[in-house]
Amino acid sequence: SSGGGAAVTQSAKRPPAADSIESAIVSIGEVSIVPADDTTEGDSTETGVKVLSDTEFEVDLKTLQAGLDTAMTEVEIPADTYSQVRMITTEPVQVTFKGDSEPTDVMIASGQQTGLKANFEPFTIESANDRLEVTINWDVQKALKGSPMGQFVITPAIQATVDTSSATN
Repeated sequence: SSGGGAAVTQSAKRPPAADSIESAIVSIGEVSIVPADDTTEGDSTETGVKVLSDTEFEVDLKTLQAGLDTAMTEVEIPADTYSQVRMITTEPVQVTFKGDSEPTDVMIASGQQTGLKANFEPFTIESANDRLEVTINWDVQKALKGSPMGQFVITPAIQATVDTSSATN
């Protein structure tokens, strides 16, 4: 019957369900924190962006649904008000769908320029004793977009929450 072809065409137009993604491995080359007053300006005028890590590491974006726990070195962050963490990617995401033996290359929109952007309510770091914990809430279903040609792209915006605490000792 010819019904099978129509189903294939239709599924290529919209992304697969999130639970059909086995893994989404991405290489992150740089993690930066961005002051609240810099995120609205163009990239060329940003002054307070602080690189937290420039050691490349791989992460499975599917695990970001439960929060990212990547070993970040202890970094002194200048006192300021911040509202974004950026993760600059070095290559396309390797997405493996259930039933596929080979991963599919998926680009992150502007991933190699401004990266995956974890946005959160602005918070202030007041001293070097402050500790912060960023919880990233990444919805793989919303971020993966499909095109009629069967190509996929991941939107870079991620919601996150931040807890800050001051070390008293």
